Amino acid sequence: MSDGGVLIFAYDGSFDGFLSAVFDAFVLKTLPADIVVFSDMEPSLLKIHYVATDREHAKRVSIGIAKKLGGTGYNMVEKAFLFDSEDKENAIMRFIWRGFHGGNIKGTSIGDEDVSRVFKMSTAVNYEAERLRQFTRFSDSNGALVAVIHPKHFVLPLIKTYFCNRIKNEHFMIFDAEHGAALIHSPGKTAIIPVESLELPSDTEDKFYCELWKSYYRHIAIESRYNPTCRRAHMPKRFWQYLPEVAEEVESNFTQKLSLGTSVEIAQKLKSEKVLRLE
Repeated sequence: MSDGGVLIFAYDGSFDGFLSAVFDAFVLKTLPADIVVFSDMEPSLLKIHYVATDREHAKRVSIGIAKKLGGTGYNMVEKAFLFDSEDKENAIMRFIWRGFHGGNIKGTSIGDEDVSRVFKMSTAVNYEAERLRQFTRFSDSNGALVAVIHPKHFVLPLIKTYFCNRIKNEHFMIFDAEHGAALIHSPGKTAIIPVESLELPSDTEDKFYCELWKSYYRHIAIESRYNPTCRRAHMPKRFWQYLPEVAEEVESNFTQKLSLGTSVEIAQKLKSEKVLRLE
């Protein structure tokens, strides 16, 4: 450890910037007391080390982590960095420091506090990404597909490849309203850019198809197999806002609609609903 005093590391908030901070920590032979983003800095009596983002340094650290901590360890670092927490950098720095000074990170190391914290963060990020791959729904906005999501963690980098491969010939955007960023794709080009807010124009045609889908969902429902507990286990309620077929169920005055019955009963109900709308 360096005898140069306790340090606070300040960096630009990027992943390359963080890896550059790791590089500086090993050069200075000191584990920083805190790691903060430039924009979040507050007055401090501790010495502040300003990290200059250096891609060459970041690359050397990436290779070193993969060699020393293994592919699993590096994957945990990448995903944990996307975790939405103010002290994530400190936890990841301790994890890397532990790995370099204590040997390769194995599955049996999960009992170690430094390893356990990063493992839990990376697992949470992976869970969030997987759910958004399943539950993200697009709407048509002037010929482009648009989806608005509210994830707990910044998962756009993790879901990018999935959607770009699945609908690669479409123009689409996934707007992360929680983190002020958007994944924008057009055939041959993809980017994640900062976006403060998004206001979508009204699209009557898209609303028509949305209502059509909800009607289909209600018609094929099997009342005897309705199990809300099971559904919440596989599809957490906070994701329902993305799904037209169940979004209305989060409203307090919603009355559960299941199977509409026989063709005669369906016709009668549709007729009565039409009369109510006219009135």
